[in-house]
Amino acid sequence: MDDAEKRRLEDLPWKHAGYRVFSRWMASDPAFFIVRRFGALNARVILCLQDEIAKHEEELDALDRHFRADALPDDTNNGSFRNDPCMERKKLIEETLRGKLAKYNKFINGYAQLVSRPPLNPIDVGLVRQWFNESRPAAIDDVEANYIRYDDDLVPVQPKTRSWFRKRLESTYLLNTPMMRPIFGREPPDYRIISDDRTVWQDDKRIEMFSSLMTGFVGLSMLIGPLWVLAYVTKPHTRLGIITGFIVLFYAAVAVATTARPWESLAATAAYSAVLMVFFSR
Repeated sequence: MDDAEKRRLEDLPWKHAGYRVFSRWMASDPAFFIVRRFGALNARVILCLQDEIAKHEEELDALDRHFRADALPDDTNNGSFRNDPCMERKKLIEETLRGKLAKYNKFINGYAQLVSRPPLNPIDVGLVRQWFNESRPAAIDDVEANYIRYDDDLVPVQPKTRSWFRKRLESTYLLNTPMMRPIFGREPPDYRIISDDRTVWQDDKRIEMFSSLMTGFVGLSMLIGPLWVLAYVTKPHTRLGIITGFIVLFYAAVAVATTARPWESLAATAAYSAVLMVFFSR
């Protein structure tokens, strides 16, 4: 981007940036693609659809009561769809209720998928706010950019999975330092159009690979470290204290740094403990 284009973006961002740049910027990384789920509005629409179906349910109940009346002939057949004596009831079920229920079920299933998405990373929300407030201020009308302030109503369109170690890295802003940017950064396809002085695009594959290596290193240290320590300690109480300490550290690491459930963490810790006790008995 040349200097003249930068000046145009800075002087008239609503004209030269606007949604043309913001939409490309948002699509450049899953972390930026955040929208509102409109929880209250969805709930209201669902309740409205529910009430419409409930009214038709009352109509159906009224028809059923009418055609069970003692005044009607004994051969009135309420046990057949094919020979239903009430065409109004048949039409209500086959046309009205079928369509209403299909719409209701589809709407609820769609919303259920929306609310089941994993929670947002506050860092991602901060990056979008930074774009509105600092990177390209006034590029989007305030009233339209205000959606990012509804913290409890935001969802990620494409949830970005992050390992525990990567979350810790991002919380320290280590990846954004000038030394780390060339290693763990990348340039998206529209970089020339969407680049600014603040946004850093991360290379997810490299970062996750680095996180996996570091996690593996810590895991191996937890396995090899106590073996070397126990080799130079002879007192039983001291050896038992060392083993206890490593077991507690191992459980904490599994519980915090992985997605294992509590009983899975305990099972892994039990196996780890068994290995250490073998060396304790020697």
